[in-house]
Amino acid sequence: MSKLPGRVGRLQLLCVASLFVFVAVIFVPPIYVLSYAFKSGFQLGSASKTALLNSLAIGAAVTFADLLIGLPVAWVLAKRNTMRLRHFIDTLVDMPLVVPTSVLGLSVYYFWGNGMGSLFGVDGGLIGKGPLLIALLHVVFTFPYIVRSIEAAIVQIDRSHEQAATMLGAPPLTVFRTVSMPLFKAGLISGMILVFTRSLSETGATMMVAGLFPTAPTIVVQYKSAFDTPSAAAISAILVGIAVVLLFLAKIMSRNFKIPIVHVWPREERILSRRYGVWKDLAVASCVVFVVLLPTFYVILTGLDTVRAATFAELLGDGALMQGIIVSFAVGLTVTVVNLTVAIPLGILVSRNMFKIGTVVDTMSDIILAVPTSALGLSLGLFWKNFGFNEYLILTLAHLSFTFPLMLRPISAALTGVNPGLEEAARTLGARQLTVFKTIIYPIVRPAIVAGIIMTFMRSLSETGATLAVSENIKTIPVLLVEIFTKGKVDDKTELACILLFAISFAFIVVLKRLDHSQNAKH
Repeated sequence: MSKLPGRVGRLQLLCVASLFVFVAVIFVPPIYVLSYAFKSGFQLGSASKTALLNSLAIGAAVTFADLLIGLPVAWVLAKRNTMRLRHFIDTLVDMPLVVPTSVLGLSVYYFWGNGMGSLFGVDGGLIGKGPLLIALLHVVFTFPYIVRSIEAAIVQIDRSHEQAATMLGAPPLTVFRTVSMPLFKAGLISGMILVFTRSLSETGATMMVAGLFPTAPTIVVQYKSAFDTPSAAAISAILVGIAVVLLFLAKIMSRNFKIPIVHVWPREERILSRRYGVWKDLAVASCVVFVVLLPTFYVILTGLDTVRAATFAELLGDGALMQGIIVSFAVGLTVTVVNLTVAIPLGILVSRNMFKIGTVVDTMSDIILAVPTSALGLSLGLFWKNFGFNEYLILTLAHLSFTFPLMLRPISAALTGVNPGLEEAARTLGARQLTVFKTIIYPIVRPAIVAGIIMTFMRSLSETGATLAVSENIKTIPVLLVEIFTKGKVDDKTELACILLFAISFAFIVVLKRLDHSQNAKH
């Protein structure tokens, strides 16, 4: 019994060490650009203002489109748990979340260019590079965010409220509008904020389809490449500020915002529910297939004929592509291991609200998640160059920052479900802290750890914005794909590299889904 305080003290010491690493290495460097921007005079020219307004407009349009398509899909997935092929549909919905955005950029461009152009007999593609193609691309990779946020909120609804309204004669549309929506508003708001900030953040894939149309993240990269660091820092500071404001706005709105219900039209809504319910489902399904799924998989559907032994040999013999793949995997594995080491003790701190700062740490993690990665990368590059670090180390530290929330979130959520009484009982009986972790905590959080590992690795493997902002000589495979595409040099081995990255993404998402289903089955 006398040893118990010492063991608890060692755990607290480990949590404090992880907190120090989080603050000093992961949180402070991404917001350093705020200080740099003001010190350099906050130079915001007309081109920066135009690019920023373009990004805000596209983000708003993408959020609206995702809401129209994603809300019905989330409702179906949450309400129809026994639907045939549900697991398959569930996996398809999440594919754009893990596929590298450079691969998505190529696939979306091919789909709306060669694919739809040939279908309608239009030479040069149905939709050219510019704002519309950017918006379509952003809808593809942001779609899972709105679906998962709303679905998670719908699952938590007490169905007795909906059942009571139905028993009183309310048609399905009325029940949905007046009872269900106010109950899952937090997920609705959270999903919209996530979609908007993710659209505001994307760089590499946007560069592939933007043409001459400037956006905020792409102009950050352009300024950085032209050695105009003050201008890049100014627009990056604004992007950081927007992300922080939106994050706190979402938290306030989730608590205080009420969905206005002014009128109820039972007769009209009953007619709409009966006559147009099937057409609504068909319209939503068509949008999901043609706007999200087919553009996501198009590069695979049309590129499989390039998978030949000779193409594999060409890919293996391409020094630049192979070096890019090796660098990407090396950085991804490094940040995954480091993040896991820090996230487990910090997850304990957050889940138990140790030192009364668990909520603060969780909010700091959300801020990093919301900051556009091009701005984050620029900030990290400026910060770490003050210490004379080499380019590879700065690149690794950049990936460490923007991937860390993806590791911390699932682990801290899983640790919240651990009964502290079991740990106390085990320690009272003389069990060492490591034994308690292996026998009680680890079996519960193992699926969350695996999920964090996969999401962290795939996010690192996918990133272009932060990489372009911090790296000049070292090129990861997503950056190389963007450069090859923008130079018009896509060939069979490039398409094969895209297919291999897509296959890795698909394998990882299947593993994630199986872990999720096995965990749900236990509960």
